[in-house]
Amino acid sequence: MGQFQTWLPLSDRISNPFSLLILLPFLWLAYPDTLITDLQAPGGAYNCRRLHIWMKLPKPLLPPPASYPFFYGWVIVAAATIGTIMSIPGQTMGVSAFTDHLIKDPAIALGREELALAYLLGTLASAVLLPVAGYFFDRFGARRMIVIASPCMGLTLWFLSSTREVISAITGTQSSLPPGAEKAGVAFLVLSCGFLLVRFWGQGVLTMVSRAMLGKWFRERRGIASGISGIFVSASFAGAPRFLSWMISDLGLGWSGTWKWLGVSNLGLLLIGWLFYRDNPEECGLQTDGKIHPAEGAAEQRDTAGEYSATPGEALRTRAFWIPNLSLALWGLALTGLTFHIVDIGKKASLSEEETLNLFLFMAPVSIIANILGGWWSDKVRIRVVFFALMAALVTACWALTQLNSATGQWLTIICVGTSGGLFSMLLVVIWPRFFGRKHLGKISSLNMMTMTGASALGPWLFARSVDLTGSYEPAFHGCGVAALLLLATTLTMKNPSTTKAL
Repeated sequence: MGQFQTWLPLSDRISNPFSLLILLPFLWLAYPDTLITDLQAPGGAYNCRRLHIWMKLPKPLLPPPASYPFFYGWVIVAAATIGTIMSIPGQTMGVSAFTDHLIKDPAIALGREELALAYLLGTLASAVLLPVAGYFFDRFGARRMIVIASPCMGLTLWFLSSTREVISAITGTQSSLPPGAEKAGVAFLVLSCGFLLVRFWGQGVLTMVSRAMLGKWFRERRGIASGISGIFVSASFAGAPRFLSWMISDLGLGWSGTWKWLGVSNLGLLLIGWLFYRDNPEECGLQTDGKIHPAEGAAEQRDTAGEYSATPGEALRTRAFWIPNLSLALWGLALTGLTFHIVDIGKKASLSEEETLNLFLFMAPVSIIANILGGWWSDKVRIRVVFFALMAALVTACWALTQLNSATGQWLTIICVGTSGGLFSMLLVVIWPRFFGRKHLGKISSLNMMTMTGASALGPWLFARSVDLTGSYEPAFHGCGVAALLLLATTLTMKNPSTTKAL
């Protein structure tokens, strides 16, 4: 009880209590002595030895990675895949299954545009915080980060599942506003905070840590490793809306009960992360792609011989950062707008909810094939060619989605959205370590994640505005298509800054 009480004064110094869930774990890692000293009651010094012992993760129960009869990087592929899949509740396709149920719930009383705006604000706020996560990833590694992020994600989902209760508790103590306006305002703030947390821990930290860790363990076979992981990630992402809809409606859990079960299941990642996550092969006495390291047991991360490592500032000054960054961000904007409003988009094309969600199931095999072939392809060709294919698929998909009421439009949507999704998830793993090395991978990846998260925040809101102003989603798809066409032309000018020629 005494240990818990020492943390109480911190909540008095932070105006937004929800920020504790984001800031406290990182502060705890970075400044344990300072925090304990500040929070200790006056009089007498506090012995921080026990805290340091707790923060030093216990030794795993499994054999060391260097003793495995095969390259431990393939275990990393499996662990990173699970970590990425567990981020689905924080991804837009995970949130989209709840959208219409939240709108219809009288206890929440928000319209489509208000809900999209809450999602926009929460996602933008989470994007601003992502570079902090990148800094701590580079400093403390994947294992510590996942052990913190997974329970925080679980708690966030429990908070979202209690949205009605939180709104009721707050409105029950306030009576200065009209009931309808009061409830809507409180619901907007509660959901904005919930979206901030779920996007930060799910779409941000869990995804970044898992993918960046995977990128550190491979170099020459990075593309094929990403492709193998992408098989399961693509299938899971494509099937997520239908599976979550089944949990909400068919299984009878409702949106609140579904978020509760997702929160509980996400806690299992804590055990997986502690047992299997390792930041890089060098700290395990190995090298990238499975070679035995000459200095066994080296604890410090170091890049392989001849590998170029750029600082974040150097990366930001190159076209090699901005062209892929903006291309991936545009894909995120278009696809989050699509998935967030997918049921309504299908309804306007005279498709039932089941028919619309089944499109994602048909996209799954296309995405899987694109992911594995794209991973193999990226190891053989210049990466700019793969980005050209990504943008070409996005341009075609934007046109096809305006023809969703026809069989041709539906099949083109399945093929092009599936292909672009497979290439997108593979390129997120491959591009940054190939262009800028592994030393500052967390910081550089987090800058990309910040841009993508900000763009994905705009997607649902822009699509909602398109409907409100014109009654159709077509202007939004046309705008995304034109932007993709412009980026398509710039991808062929991209060069790898670590070499004298493009890779």
